Amino acid sequence: MKHLVIGTAGHVDHGKTALIRRLTGQDTDRLPEEKARGISIDLGFAHFTLPSGRRVAIIDVPGHERFIHNMLAGVTGIDLVLMVVAADEGVMPQTREHLDILQLLAIRKGLIAITKVDLVDRELLELVQEDIRAAVAGTFLEGAPMVPVSAVTGEGIPELVAHLDRLLEETEPKDTTAFARLPIDRAFVVPGFGTVVTGTLVAGTIRVGDRLELLPQGLEVRVRGLQVHGEPVEEVQAGQRVAANLVGVNREQVRRGNVLAAPGALRPTETFAARLQLLPSWPRPLRHGERVHLHTGTSEVVGRVLLLDRDELHPGQEAYIQFRSEAPLVVGRGDRYIIRSYSPVHTMGGGAVIDPHGRYRRKNPRDLEELRARESGGAAGVVAQTLARSGPVPLALGELSRQAGIPPEPLEKELRELEAQGEVRSLEGGYWIHRRGYGEFVAAARTYLEDYYRQYPLRVGVPKEEFRRKVVPGADARGFAAVLAAAVAVGDLALDRDRVALPGREVRPGPEEARALERLEAEVRAGGFSPPTVAELTERLGRRDVEELVLYLQEKGRVVRLASDFVIHAEHLAEARERVRAFLQAHGRMTVAEFRDLLQTSRKYALPLLEHFDTARWTRRVGDDRMAGPAL
Repeated sequence: MKHLVIGTAGHVDHGKTALIRRLTGQDTDRLPEEKARGISIDLGFAHFTLPSGRRVAIIDVPGHERFIHNMLAGVTGIDLVLMVVAADEGVMPQTREHLDILQLLAIRKGLIAITKVDLVDRELLELVQEDIRAAVAGTFLEGAPMVPVSAVTGEGIPELVAHLDRLLEETEPKDTTAFARLPIDRAFVVPGFGTVVTGTLVAGTIRVGDRLELLPQGLEVRVRGLQVHGEPVEEVQAGQRVAANLVGVNREQVRRGNVLAAPGALRPTETFAARLQLLPSWPRPLRHGERVHLHTGTSEVVGRVLLLDRDELHPGQEAYIQFRSEAPLVVGRGDRYIIRSYSPVHTMGGGAVIDPHGRYRRKNPRDLEELRARESGGAAGVVAQTLARSGPVPLALGELSRQAGIPPEPLEKELRELEAQGEVRSLEGGYWIHRRGYGEFVAAARTYLEDYYRQYPLRVGVPKEEFRRKVVPGADARGFAAVLAAAVAVGDLALDRDRVALPGREVRPGPEEARALERLEAEVRAGGFSPPTVAELTERLGRRDVEELVLYLQEKGRVVRLASDFVIHAEHLAEARERVRAFLQAHGRMTVAEFRDLLQTSRKYALPLLEHFDTARWTRRVGDDRMAGPAL
């Protein structure tokens, strides 16, 4: 299912909050000063269900110019914008600034709600519509649906909802297989629970119990609980508005702008390389080294723009830059950002991150060429694409070098940089996997295990080799062991002896199964050193699932399955071992006939028992006799 978020935009007092209240029945103004002043100051959140049955979150952003920094924190991760323009005022300064910001952030879908139509006549409404068309010409909102509405009378609301539903149906979902990444927009304490953070999950999946990293602090936290739309859930996916209850961090250690991420997926930086576009409407050139406010995700930092290929950037132009921050921040390759003037604060431009950690020299042809290659993909793009094509199958360095056509030494350099950006992941034994490939492996593993448990409810997991053949048949043994070890290390999967399992898997037989297990164990115990076969137990119990019952008792260490499908009780096997130990201590050697007489059984049962002794290295065969083995 696609999980989607709508964000509002528009000038102050144009009715964004009232429109959301009409759509959802929820008031997004939560602060006392917002209610007193009648304007939104900080972000507000609501949710509602569309006619299609899709549940969506909606973020209400403040329209006042003094609170643009809050607006910028709110548009992180939105899929569609609801631009609001009041019919009695038309396009205003913050309408235009919000539109500029949305353009720079590469938002691609939206629609326009003309509010307060109950206050104007038809002629004025038509003039406002013309004004809006002129303002959005050449932007992603050109040709977007334009719906006159009234939050007071309800006029146009059904049409607006229908358009939202249709546009969201056309929207591409976010990547749930990527490493988890949650930019935090709120942090607070819930009595009895502790620290809670909220934000839009922009990539990956988070589950209750996951261990994540709080950045840029580098603190390890554990997810105690999750909520979506106020309801507890066990798992959240990219595109959802999330509230996460965290263990391992105090409220004072968290603030807006921090990021929750999969451990090791991202690392803080104080300098990144990017492409910058200066708005055509900005009134003057941007100078090299100019101090600005930078907004990315939910964070805001102050830093300097270093122009790499010129001394000043003129309005409407683009250039490569190095941004040098005055505080650590968290960015990934391709992240969008906005810069605003230091004082007074107005939006200047924005762009996309190319290299989150690299340092480049000004007007250096080689560095500029490398930056151009990175922007277009270059060697890193080839490496990432090669790993992405391999999907859930890890590649060893040599094989990756062959497929990508890049020698090992420069290849390792590209891999380490891609790893720092969270695009690829190193595994044990020199193997590598793309972040999406790792996500595909975990998703396929969980799906297979859930199906397996439905078929075999008494089994704790799947033998490793069977699991490899079913989930990643293209992976060699070492590559499979490497990706499995990575999944176990972060808690995505678990190992129970040689079996792959879901974390926290507990086998709990029902009342009927418990009675059958008790009877089966009694039958095996009664067999002594002349144990019954699985077929005999099936006949005696009159059940089809005796194989599963035997396997359950075997995994619990209560019975042992021998060759020829004989099933002996573990207590009898332990007794047999002690008899053999005492005999060999006294005599040094033992024949098959002596073993048979020692257990007072027949040759039919003695031979499979002796085979088990040999396999367990309790005995070792010397000619036709047995002597003590190293495990005895």
